[in-house]
Amino acid sequence: MIARIQAAMLRVAAVGVLAGLAGCAPAPVVLLPPAASATAAAGAPRAAWLAPGRVMLAYERPGGDVFLEATWSPVPGHALAQLDLAAAAPNLDATPALRPVRLRERAEWDALLREVFADLAPADPGEATLVVVQGVDVVFHRDAGGVLRTYRHERKPAELAVVRTLDEQAFALATIAHLAARAGTTEPVLFATGDPDTGAGFVLFDGATGQSVLIAPAAAPDPAAALGAVGISLDFAQALLLQSHVVAPITRPFAATERFLTHAAQSAVAAVPRPVGGTGPAPPLAGGAAMDLAAFERELDRLVDSPRAPGRIRLLIDGDAFFTRFVQALQDARESIDIRVYIFDRDAYALAIADLVKARSREIRVRVLLDELGTIGAGADASRTPHPYASAAATPPPSIASHLREGSNVDVRTLANPFLTSDHTKVLLFDGRRAFVGGMNIGHQYRYLWHDLMVELEGPVVSHLARDFELAFRRADFVQLPGTGSPPEARPAPAAPGMADLRLLYTRPADPQILRAQLAAIRAARREILVEQAYVSDDEIVAALVAARRRGVDVRVILPTRGDSGFMNSANLIATRAFVANGVRVFAYPGMTHVKAAIYDGWAIVGSANFDKLSLRVNGETCVATSDPAFVAALRRELFDRDFARAAEVTVPPAVGWTTYIADFVADQL
Repeated sequence: MIARIQAAMLRVAAVGVLAGLAGCAPAPVVLLPPAASATAAAGAPRAAWLAPGRVMLAYERPGGDVFLEATWSPVPGHALAQLDLAAAAPNLDATPALRPVRLRERAEWDALLREVFADLAPADPGEATLVVVQGVDVVFHRDAGGVLRTYRHERKPAELAVVRTLDEQAFALATIAHLAARAGTTEPVLFATGDPDTGAGFVLFDGATGQSVLIAPAAAPDPAAALGAVGISLDFAQALLLQSHVVAPITRPFAATERFLTHAAQSAVAAVPRPVGGTGPAPPLAGGAAMDLAAFERELDRLVDSPRAPGRIRLLIDGDAFFTRFVQALQDARESIDIRVYIFDRDAYALAIADLVKARSREIRVRVLLDELGTIGAGADASRTPHPYASAAATPPPSIASHLREGSNVDVRTLANPFLTSDHTKVLLFDGRRAFVGGMNIGHQYRYLWHDLMVELEGPVVSHLARDFELAFRRADFVQLPGTGSPPEARPAPAAPGMADLRLLYTRPADPQILRAQLAAIRAARREILVEQAYVSDDEIVAALVAARRRGVDVRVILPTRGDSGFMNSANLIATRAFVANGVRVFAYPGMTHVKAAIYDGWAIVGSANFDKLSLRVNGETCVATSDPAFVAALRRELFDRDFARAAEVTVPPAVGWTTYIADFVADQL
């Protein structure tokens, strides 16, 4: 994500700068007419036809029918499809598989939802089920009188606990089973699910194939989007040129100088070529005793300035697990909420969370700390693919920071980016006693699309995170006054039986603790190294992992099949070639994994840091590490074992061309 955001930053900033050079007057904005398919979809269709992987709809219009169609891959599971103008009317003779189907009305869809919700609702009135329906989190339960109640997740009563979560595919399977039991048939059923006056959406359930398809009308271009792009360009220019490279060096000269020197020095270190691998086949696995964890923890005490602290740690894998807990924590907080993320997006899901944050700010203290360019860049990235219904739910505000401030008491601050450095940390704190740490930002793709993880922390370790937040929040002041750099000491929660020893590790200017600790772990490992990462471009890490395999350690690495950055995809390919050629086992995860986790023998680390130069050497990052056997076993069982089973092993070094090596050189600087 960092590489993509930085590429977007440079592109949009360049547009803003060029526009400024062309003159002070804004360029004219061309307002496009609505898409013909969106206009045609208004009202109810006259007829519908289905074939495997295809639907056609006829809309009666003056001058003759208009036909729309949508296509998808006819394989079991849940799919998304979008209507567009058909090239011609349906030819039933030429396409015998295309047959008429009765379109069920919206009222029938609503009745079906109530029936399925009633089937899935818990018996306890204080407990609820969450399902994803048309890209929206819906929570339902039976109240004390047995009446079914439904809510948007972020608007549910705080005392209502979500005890079961079904994603869109799981909910579709439950609905197919209900339809089969009710109607006694597995024939395809097509429902109208949207507002026919503004353009209806549809959902198809096919019991014979176990497939569900959400069919959305093509969205008309939003005239405000063009204006928004101009505004984002101006925001980029202001943040990149003025705030980060004029204001920040003047108001915080020592910090800016430290960032510059750190970035320059680490760039020079990262640019040094390192030999990777050896000659001949990799040796057999040693299979001996694992490293001495107690001795390794003592070595870390010496190596990094980050002592251990007791705490409880809970693993939360993917959006279903994390955002359910996150929303509950937002509702349960009684004193304070502190949010520190690289990206707080502007999509419909992020806005729903923002509205909950704003509502809580009227009751308790709420502070939000954002990386300025990261958040602007995410909002400007047109390649992000939110849910078709979610993307149409609201016109995004030009600035999430302004939106959070508007009509609320949220104290929002942004961290500047001198010399293109960023604060990539994701830490969320509640009442100073509960925290979430990991790789997830706030937005649609983190909630629904990407594979990722967070951990939930309680106990004395949280006081260290609270102090970190205070220091970073003060650093975001427009002018840092003398004597305001050190926050007051936080009062740690008392330790309790059963808590584990946890160690917070950071990347800070001139203090790459996460890199030092993981290099030490790689070199100390004797039996097994498991790594899951989105971006692997740091040559020192790659060389160390290869060296570990060549001394007999079982080294396995999980990488995404479809990453979100072209540069980093090339870096992953180059790393994969080096790994496979030297006996490191590489597994291609189906889709995008944004996970940053590793187990070195019995020592585990999770957090926000990628295996690239920026995360390991330059940006602000936070990870949590432990040798607690219960957590390490859970991470192995619930993340690595499952992801190895999902992924396909790469057994042949991938072929690459000269363009891949050029892209890898660029990635080495990111």
